[in-house]
Amino acid sequence: MSYLAWIDFDPEERRRAQTLIDLFKQPEARDELGLGTVRDGLADLLFPGTSTIQTRLRYMLFIPWIYLEAQSRRATQAERTVIARDLEFDLSEALLRGGETVDVIGRLAGRSLKRLPSSVYWAGLHTLGIRALPGNQATFHTYGPESLKDHDLKLWTSNLPKPPGNLFDETAFALTRGEADFLRDRIASNARASLLNELARKARSFAEDWPWQVSEDTVSDTNRAILRHAERFSGVMYGASLLYNLLLALRAAERPNAKKHADAPRLVRDYRSRIEAWKAELEHLALGDWDLDDLFGLIGKTSHNLNKASRDFIRGWVSIARYGTVELEANNLAIELLKQREHGLKRMKARLLHDAPLERWSGASGDARLDFRWRIASSYLGELADAG
Repeated sequence: MSYLAWIDFDPEERRRAQTLIDLFKQPEARDELGLGTVRDGLADLLFPGTSTIQTRLRYMLFIPWIYLEAQSRRATQAERTVIARDLEFDLSEALLRGGETVDVIGRLAGRSLKRLPSSVYWAGLHTLGIRALPGNQATFHTYGPESLKDHDLKLWTSNLPKPPGNLFDETAFALTRGEADFLRDRIASNARASLLNELARKARSFAEDWPWQVSEDTVSDTNRAILRHAERFSGVMYGASLLYNLLLALRAAERPNAKKHADAPRLVRDYRSRIEAWKAELEHLALGDWDLDDLFGLIGKTSHNLNKASRDFIRGWVSIARYGTVELEANNLAIELLKQREHGLKRMKARLLHDAPLERWSGASGDARLDFRWRIASSYLGELADAG
C-alpha cells in the first residue's frame, strides 16, 4: 500500500492536496458486485448525513437559507419551485464570484444543471436535524407566508444561523465560527454515537488515508469495532473487484471488438500485480476470526436491506480469501462465484458472460477500495477545524 505525505498548507492548499489523494484512491467507485448495502450501511453508522456526491459542508446551510427565502415569497407552489431553483443557480454564480473554483455544484453546467445542490443534500439535512419536517422538496414549496400551516409546522431547526446579507451576490465555502459551532451541535444532537461526532469534537483535521487509521484514543469501542469491520470488508472485497477486472481483461484480450482489446495485455499485467499486492495484505486483516454474523447484524440495524444472495456472496468470497488465493485467476470456485454474482445482479448485462456489455468495458469497473465516505467526512472535519 502506498501513501502520499501530508504537508500542512493553508486550508485551500490542503483541500487541493486532498483532491490529488482522492484521484489515486478512487479511480472508479461503481458497485459492480453489489457491495453497496454493506458499504452504505457501515458509512451511515460512521458518518451519518454524508454522501459521496456532496462537496462542501456549507451547503448544509446554503440550502435552508435558499428555501427560507423562497418560502418568504407570496407565491404559488409552482412559483416557489422556480424561485428556489433560480436561487440555487444564483448561489453557484455567487460562489464563483467569491473566488471558489472547485466543489461548486453546477460550476460547468450553469443553469442547465439537472441535479441541484438541494437534492444532493436533502436527506443529510434531515439526518442531522437541520431540516425538521420530513418530506420531499416539493412539499416544502407548499408553505409560504400566506399559509396558516406555517404557524403549526416547524420546517427548519429554530437555531439556524442567519444568512449573510450578500449571499447571492458574492460568497464562499468558508464557515464562520458560529456556523461551525451550529453544525457541530447538529451532529452531536442527531448523530451522537457516530465516529463523525467523536472526531468533530476534536476540532482538528484528519489527514489519514482511511478512517481505520485514525489513532484517537477517545474513539469508542463501538466505533472501533465498526471500523475493524469496515477495514476488513474494504480489504477483502477489494480482491474480488480486482479479480473481476482481471477476468474482464482476459476476455477482452480474446475479443477484437472489445473497447479495451488493444490495452488488454497491459491491463492483465496491472491487475495481476495488484492482486499479488492484495494477497500480501490479507494476513493483516486476520480473516480467521472475523465474525460475519456480527457484521450482518450491524447492517440489519440500518435502513439497508442485506439480502441472502448478498450474504452468501460475501461469505463465499471471504472463504476464498481465507483459504484459496494461491492461484486465484485459475480458481474455478472464485471465478464461478463472480460469474453467478454478476449474472444475478445484471442478467444480460453481465460482462463476464456476454460480449456486448464487455465491448463497452472501460478497463476499470469498481476497482477502488471502499472508504465508506471517509473522503467527504474528513473534508467536513477539516472545514469545521478551519473555522475554529
